[in-house]
Amino acid sequence: MHDYLKDAAEAADLSDAKLIALYDQIRNRDHPTGFEQAVLDEMERRHLMPPR
Repeated sequence: MHDYLKDAAEAADLSDAKLIALYDQIRNRDHPTGFEQAVLDEMERRHLMPPR
């Protein structure tokens, strides 16, 4: 069973720069892993826009 709360807590501890760096490494944004989804959710929560 996947621990979504653990992923969310780990993503919340990351800096903005680290979140953006991890965003750039996500290969399939349509089907992210649990941790990748936590990164996406945290970026949305912080109103971060990834670089284009």
